Amino acid sequence: MTSTLFPAVRRSPNFTPVLLFVNACGSFLLLVSLSTRVGSATGSGLLAGAVLSAPWLPALLLAHPLNRLLRRHPPEHLVRAAEAASLVLTLAALAAPGRALAAVATVLVLARGFCEALTRSATSVALRAAVDPGRLERANTLAEIGKLTGVSLGAALAGPAAAVLPLRGLVAVNAALLALSALLAWALPSPAGNTRANTTAGTDRTGGTDGEAAGGAGEDAEGGRLRVTDPVLRRLFARFLLVAFWQGFHTVAVTVIPLQVLGGGTRLVGVFVAVSSVAVFAGSLTALPAQRHLGHLPSAAWALAPMPFLATAVLAGRTAPTLVLYALFLVLFEVAYVHFNNRLLAAATTEQLPAVVTLRATLLPLGVVVSILLTGALCDLAGPLPTALAVAAVSVLVTASTSTSGQTWRSPVRDT
Repeated sequence: MTSTLFPAVRRSPNFTPVLLFVNACGSFLLLVSLSTRVGSATGSGLLAGAVLSAPWLPALLLAHPLNRLLRRHPPEHLVRAAEAASLVLTLAALAAPGRALAAVATVLVLARGFCEALTRSATSVALRAAVDPGRLERANTLAEIGKLTGVSLGAALAGPAAAVLPLRGLVAVNAALLALSALLAWALPSPAGNTRANTTAGTDRTGGTDGEAAGGAGEDAEGGRLRVTDPVLRRLFARFLLVAFWQGFHTVAVTVIPLQVLGGGTRLVGVFVAVSSVAVFAGSLTALPAQRHLGHLPSAAWALAPMPFLATAVLAGRTAPTLVLYALFLVLFEVAYVHFNNRLLAAATTEQLPAVVTLRATLLPLGVVVSILLTGALCDLAGPLPTALAVAAVSVLVTASTSTSGQTWRSPVRDT
């Protein structure tokens, strides 16, 4: 069937960014619209936030089944199955009666969360298997840009679309986009006989082979346990979760800084949100040409580079300087995310990769939630400036604790 839909010459991993763009755009168009409707109908910000967080929950609860699927089935097959399942669930929701549609749509985004986590994780495994190691970082970065662009566009269109379409119409639009992403899933190649994933992409930071990098993790890999015992990967995961900590702070700061630091109102919050969205998107685009240089500096540099801009943005306390400095913080924030994400995917051995992408799909949102709670409470108790300084201090401590003497973690993969 794959050869009928897409001839071999047209099956390419280059379809991955487009697939992720279409998938994320439709999902966030419906998700943000549904969250707004729930918040307006109930007057509860907590319920609105719960709807936005709903897709994260299945991946957290079903991490072990996700890991087993990634280990036992070809990744391109998993992407096709996940997109088809999402489409079937969305079409089924269209049959719900009018009064029950909002409740059904809420359950829909919760149930589809596992499918979306499976799509994102399996596409990472598929890229690793199908892309030449020399171009893996570029492929992963393009995939991240595709996903982020879809998230940004879907969220931006949610308001205008909800103004002209009823909820059933939004569900139908989401179904149409899922049909397109399901077709794109059939364009992904089957990396049968591809041995690239077993060569240089699995080399660890110290130059060891795959077997050496596993360092005692072989039993866990064979048993399918959701564990990473390689110390290099553990350190990279710590820094990757540091980025999740920044994301949680940003979720709080995007409201707190314009209101409490700048003394503005809801209009300034809207400006701050818009500038932040542009800055994060610009950071993902900046990471693409920067791939040639990201590995030339120690990994610690990318963990610490955003912090001076964050601290000075809050210390400035004036609208224009704070907006500019905070935007620069977010640009470097996104570059750091791309850097550590690429390092994780490149450093993992073939046996470790399913566990790595599963933990990424579960620990990243968990880290964001914990960070939101901690930084939100600290903002309430001490204010934005001490919170920003605490974020910088945590970044320094995590970076120092995950450093090794004489180890710069330079990239073993070069973009050509």
